[in-house]
Amino acid sequence: MELNPNLSENARRDAFLIFDVCSGDESAFERLMKNYKDALYFMILKMVNNKTEAEDLTVEAFGKAFSNIRLYEPHIAFSTWLFRIASNNTIDHLRKKRHIIVPLEPVVGNNVRVDI
Repeated sequence: MELNPNLSENARRDAFLIFDVCSGDESAFERLMKNYKDALYFMILKMVNNKTEAEDLTVEAFGKAFSNIRLYEPHIAFSTWLFRIASNNTIDHLRKKRHIIVPLEPVVGNNVRVDI
């Protein structure tokens, strides 16, 4: 594995952990999660302003990162890649949430709904 010489010590540590993950060491991904879960959670919390949603989106971001870990390229810091996944996932979540259809009044006998 060839690393970008400009990466920080932490980014190099992460790259080696990712190599271990790709080799089947799940505990290496747990270490990555431990290193970034709080910072990722607080970034997402600022975006959604809801603790439960932020927790769920944090788990989703790590899940997406883990399932796509082989796409990671060590010329950028893992944290940059991970935060981009989390940010994009949260933006998608917010877009979907904007298009939820809810009735304005109780509906009796017809199916009128308004998109807010």
